[in-house]
Amino acid sequence: MGMYLTPWLWFDGNQHGGFDYTQWEPMIVARMSQPSPVTITMWGDYNAGNGTGTINARFQNDSSATINGRVLFVITEDSIYYDAPNGVQWHSHVPKIYLPDYNGETVSIPSGGFVTLTRPFTIQPEWDEDYCKILTWIQDDNMQPDSTKEIWQGGMKRVKDLSIEEENLEQSVIDKVILMPNPCVDGTSFSFNLPEGMQYRIAIFDVAGRCVSRLEGESSGKQESIMWRCKDGAGSLISSGVYFYCFESDDFSVTGKVVVR
Repeated sequence: MGMYLTPWLWFDGNQHGGFDYTQWEPMIVARMSQPSPVTITMWGDYNAGNGTGTINARFQNDSSATINGRVLFVITEDSIYYDAPNGVQWHSHVPKIYLPDYNGETVSIPSGGFVTLTRPFTIQPEWDEDYCKILTWIQDDNMQPDSTKEIWQGGMKRVKDLSIEEENLEQSVIDKVILMPNPCVDGTSFSFNLPEGMQYRIAIFDVAGRCVSRLEGESSGKQESIMWRCKDGAGSLISSGVYFYCFESDDFSVTGKVVVR
């Protein structure tokens, strides 16, 4: 008979932490503090009537060198009930299907350039579309000594948040969200350009996934610069550390991280 144990933290291809969960967060935070050379923008469409849609992702190379890597897409489902032998009943972020398969696609992105990939998808009737997300990431194809492959950046979009794709949307949305300074001490600014009248929302999360601040507004059609003063929703200064942001407009989203010193 097999033996079921509470999971270890698999970090960079190795077991860490054991049952001492207090060791997990510092390791993850330290890893996330490393800068990423890629910005990902996601948008697409979804028809709930027949469960079909299309996801687009643009991978912007923010580094000074060409990036040669591999891009993968996967649909996941949350809140799946299964009474596992180890006592866990609810399971989230469960991979359902890769788009089109687990081999992904190799890409080469010059410095300052980008590539855009498009994947059709279908949500099966037995899946709950309200809990389905599409994840994408770009990774280094070179194997590290510990048998892992470096992931440079990832993005995520809820299937139900995908709006109807506009013609030539890629030309009408921002090239990317510029966050300066990053790392920051007492504030950082989100700079972007959107079509006039388009709504935007910026949510900032801590490493535990709690939303600490929200910013929103309507674009004037000109270059925008929205300041975040490193304060939470109550107006208090947040602690130093790594935070994530999700920038969303009516038609696309951009995710990234900000380091507060």
